[in-house]
Amino acid sequence: MWDMSELKRCSGYKGNHECADEYPDNMVPVSEFGIDRGSKDGLHHMCRKCMNYRNAIHANTRIKHPLTGENKDDWKRKMAQRAGGVIGTPEWKSYLEKADAEWSEEVKGHLLNIAPAQEVIAFIESTKSEFGQSKPMTKRTITKVEGERVPEGWVYIVRNPDVPHILKVGKTFPDGIGDIMSSARRFGRAELVAKYEFKEAYKAEQSIHKRLAKHNLRALGYTDCGKELFQCDEMVAVFAILSEGPVLDETEDAA
Repeated sequence: MWDMSELKRCSGYKGNHECADEYPDNMVPVSEFGIDRGSKDGLHHMCRKCMNYRNAIHANTRIKHPLTGENKDDWKRKMAQRAGGVIGTPEWKSYLEKADAEWSEEVKGHLLNIAPAQEVIAFIESTKSEFGQSKPMTKRTITKVEGERVPEGWVYIVRNPDVPHILKVGKTFPDGIGDIMSSARRFGRAELVAKYEFKEAYKAEQSIHKRLAKHNLRALGYTDCGKELFQCDEMVAVFAILSEGPVLDETEDAA
């Protein structure tokens, strides 16, 4: 039997540690772990708090393949086995990773080519939980910015709800959304439609602007406006961003 004063490192779930507030070094008393008879020490690698977090994520994730209707995990397992992968072997993880990449390509292709707008919106909403709970912007790690040397950041869509067909599609650094919204509200009402995190935000923004070039207000004959303004439906802008392969969607109300 275990000594209840003994500590064990919690692995967390996908980089998130629900136990971090109480145990910042992730060393958690063994009494906080569930039984796992298949592990070497007989305990699960996640503490109960992190296990509950994982279960909540799985319970709220109901992603289905748009063509077959299969659950994502079931689809990936089937495709990995079809490609020659064998469950339990050292190579199994790599087969699952390849299947995951194939899933992403198939779903994105469906969304960009034939899916109606409401289906795209539903898919975006359903996939948020796959990456864990969205963190409030005030809790994000602050990155010191010197000019434009920090590559990571957000590509965002902002609009005035009174003129919903005019969108601003731009980029900002990891902690810059608040400033963007404050600046936009100096000229009227403004709402954050969506924001997507990229490792190379500037490059992503330039590529997305090219995809939206025919909708740019300057291309439509308006000369007294910024280059980040586009006249199009919000889903057209979303499609352009999704085609660039965003790392993460954390759309939220920027009150």
